[in-house]
Amino acid sequence: MARMVPFPMLPTRSTAEVRLYEGFLEQLDDAYVIYHSVDWVLAGHDEGEADFVIAHPEDGLLALEVKGGRLDYDPGTRSWTQTGRDGRHHLKKDPFTQAKGAMHSLVDILQAQPGWDRWKPSFGFGLAFPDGTYEREAHPGAPVELVIDRDDVHRLAERVPQLMGVAKRPGRAFGAEGMDALATALGFRVAIRTPLKFEFDEDDRKIVELTDDQAWILAYIEHRERAAITGSAGCGKTLLAIQIAKRLAAKEHRTLLTCFNKRLADYLRAETQGVANLEVAHFHDLAYHLAKEAGLGVADDDRSNDATYFEDTLPSLMEEASRVLGPRYEAVVVDEAQDFREHWWPALLSLHRDPDDGILYVFADDDQNLYGGALPVGPEVHCPPLPSNMRNTRAIHEFVSVFHRGGASASAKGPPGRPPEILDYADEPGLLRLLGVVLTNLADTEEIPLEDIVILTTSGRSKSVVQAQSEIAGYRLSDVAEPGTVLVSSVHGFKGLERPVVILAEVGDRDHADVDEYLYVGGSRARHHLIVLATEPVARQLRERVRERLGS
Repeated sequence: MARMVPFPMLPTRSTAEVRLYEGFLEQLDDAYVIYHSVDWVLAGHDEGEADFVIAHPEDGLLALEVKGGRLDYDPGTRSWTQTGRDGRHHLKKDPFTQAKGAMHSLVDILQAQPGWDRWKPSFGFGLAFPDGTYEREAHPGAPVELVIDRDDVHRLAERVPQLMGVAKRPGRAFGAEGMDALATALGFRVAIRTPLKFEFDEDDRKIVELTDDQAWILAYIEHRERAAITGSAGCGKTLLAIQIAKRLAAKEHRTLLTCFNKRLADYLRAETQGVANLEVAHFHDLAYHLAKEAGLGVADDDRSNDATYFEDTLPSLMEEASRVLGPRYEAVVVDEAQDFREHWWPALLSLHRDPDDGILYVFADDDQNLYGGALPVGPEVHCPPLPSNMRNTRAIHEFVSVFHRGGASASAKGPPGRPPEILDYADEPGLLRLLGVVLTNLADTEEIPLEDIVILTTSGRSKSVVQAQSEIAGYRLSDVAEPGTVLVSSVHGFKGLERPVVILAEVGDRDHADVDEYLYVGGSRARHHLIVLATEPVARQLRERVRERLGS
């Protein structure tokens, strides 16, 4: 299926646009990104609009104007008349001229984006007359080859490449960089989802993650030197952190994008690969390499179990290294900033060329504050919390809201989804047997790819019976994301990330200070389905709490 922007479709009175939208969605493959009802004002320009903008990484761009009803052309007056349910009226502009103007206006916008010479696309325009046939050109500027008519609506997978092929120029490849530049220019961010089987397919249709609230936050913070952006799990904070870091780097600010979590840093690095002026590193790895660069004699041995080394030694070395090497960043963006200890901030900001007033954006969810962190900015620069959960299904959102400790939680905007499951076991052998049954059901019965599943444990590797296993029920487990394996991590180690299916295991096995934190943080990592494996007494208590809160 094509990736439609926005999804679902915005309300429109045009049945012709509705048929085309649905046709594009079902008939074109996921290499296409199709923007519907795009207004250039959203991109900061005075004029320009198109009914559809079709983008393809190899074929480039096509601006498509849609006219429903009956269309008549009068060569004497060189004017078009449209007859539809609202009656008959003359069109102010020739629709071919209108589509051509829209494409040139869009190209003007894209030329202002960084790297235009690298990813300059082929670009053209076309018309769609879904209610009628168009077999002979109305005038020399209105060729049949640029039109999708009623006979083409059921063969869009063939017809759209033909239209785009008219304007195809040798040697031009739009590519991922160009597709991203288009999304940025139009003020959108498209999230690519890997489809799941059965009912997950419908839940996992491609959506635009940059909501109106997120777009407002993005515009707001771009006009401020410092800001703190907060919100519950799934509100799009990481998406915004990536977008603002890219934009700062595009303005030629030497930018640092950092976080506490190694896995999250790997994800951020992958999402920003190739962006000039942008460095991505998790906090402790950055401290280690700076200390090495400054010749401070940092230890090379594995200190993963030495809390003092991470709590105090590496942050102190970072601050000392900055005195030796000098500050190097003009902008700093921190994701999951609630994880940073208060005494780490002076060390991090010592790398900033203007530590007191320079560009600093922090993204945080205090309900995921497992480490007692604090933000380095005052309440005067805190933005209103992001109000909408766009990651999880409503069923998962409602479940984790039971364990939400803070104020009002975000509203759920995702699809309904299936209810989370709470399964119980008596002992460790029972846990491993139950986990084998769950994996077999997901992989064989539900046909969920193993790469779409993560098992999260409430304990770290040294104390987790699950993480000690290399295989369960014939399924290989790994603490590294690999094809054909099920990823296993602690809840702490997976913060800021997500998977279509999360199995939250070992709940209640040990005396955790606050099980609610693990259920909220770990459970909210699931996009589509959540399975909780808990000891018998804890499972019974959880079911009762959910029943009392949600009435189910």
